[in-house]
Amino acid sequence: MSKNNEHFDTNIFGPRTNSASGNGYEYVFSSGIPKQSQNHEKKPKKNGSHAAIFILILILCVTLSFISGIGGVLYARSLFEAESENNESDSPSDDSIYHDNPASIIDKNDNGTPAHGSAGEDVFTVSQVVQKVQDSVVELDVTFSVETFYGTQATSGSGSGVLISADGYILTCHHVIANENATTKSISVTLNSGAVFEAALVGYDARTDLAVIKIEPKEGQTFTFAEHGKSARLLVGEHVVAIGNPLGTLGGTVTNGIISATERNIKVADGTEMTLLQTNAAVNSGNSGGGLFNLDGQLIGIVNAKYAAEGVEGLAFAIPIDLAYEVELDLIQYGYIRGIADHGLEVWEVNSENLYSNYYRYNIKTIGVYVVTSAFNSNLQYKDRIVSVNGTSVATETELNKIVNTMKVGDVLTIVYEREGESFTTELTLGEYVPDYMKSQDAS
Repeated sequence: MSKNNEHFDTNIFGPRTNSASGNGYEYVFSSGIPKQSQNHEKKPKKNGSHAAIFILILILCVTLSFISGIGGVLYARSLFEAESENNESDSPSDDSIYHDNPASIIDKNDNGTPAHGSAGEDVFTVSQVVQKVQDSVVELDVTFSVETFYGTQATSGSGSGVLISADGYILTCHHVIANENATTKSISVTLNSGAVFEAALVGYDARTDLAVIKIEPKEGQTFTFAEHGKSARLLVGEHVVAIGNPLGTLGGTVTNGIISATERNIKVADGTEMTLLQTNAAVNSGNSGGGLFNLDGQLIGIVNAKYAAEGVEGLAFAIPIDLAYEVELDLIQYGYIRGIADHGLEVWEVNSENLYSNYYRYNIKTIGVYVVTSAFNSNLQYKDRIVSVNGTSVATETELNKIVNTMKVGDVLTIVYEREGESFTTELTLGEYVPDYMKSQDAS
């Protein structure tokens, strides 16, 4: 593994200078979704939105900005409200968006161990690769609604995706189709042919910045889809082709380059690391979720990030397809990633920036992590301050999540907390993290 770790800002909307690294690079949101609101202060309400505790979203395309966030996240799971007059078909129904055996519908090439990289010795030209795979890459246009001081407002964003099955499953980036500060209302998919479909959300894994959506074929219709390659076989210097929708208006754009590194460790501000493919293929805003292909026309990565700074060129990144394959299997079968530990807490972080307002409004006098709601432990109550977890002091949400991220469902946390100046200890058994959109589906 590469030891050249960078430290990236956690703000998902740029530009923002990463002073932690001292390099002056600016990181901006990459999928074309504009900033929804300014730094409106969040109040520690009892009945706030449920925390998505494992949302440590890696890297957003055009810049390496990592979404981490557990407070105030609500993603609509409904089969989206808006519907275009140009749609070729209706959105998929609840019964059609999951599959009991997803491996059977995804074409994955595991044959051999070529000595010349993932594509082998006999490869296509770039134009031949494009002819083979261009119909599998799609354009995404996403609409959101966001609650502001002035009421509900609509906004939109663009990105890319890759068809991975003949019946319409599409792999993309989580940050393309979901927004921490807004609710997803509709996802429109435009094929290379120009046909437009409304998509349903199948599932996402914010930690890896991956998501699966689905479009519904008409009777007898099948879609051109990409064959999965083996990213573990990639060699530095191997030629690759990127296809996507840069700027949200140039769908089907083709760029090419080489694999610059096969295991580039990227460290985000909370210390979480992700291993990505690095390439010098040109990537721009809107390329997020698009395909990175080898010269056999196999999908070997999902484009999701690049440096954006004056004087910096040719530093783009993609999620390895080997990782994406394991994620998409769970998403297609279950709608979420099974077995992720969840502390069941909605918390509010009081820091030096908001301490004064919290003191004025809620009589909170100490910086730290405060309980808003607790799903798995009735001892923890509203406005309790979490002092330590398993003997480790906790002063931020990031520190709390970092402890939980190393644990499994069923593990027990020993939590020391403070209430009205008194100290208490309790134990909390970790449950399984289930996204809000799946909870909504179960309730219905």
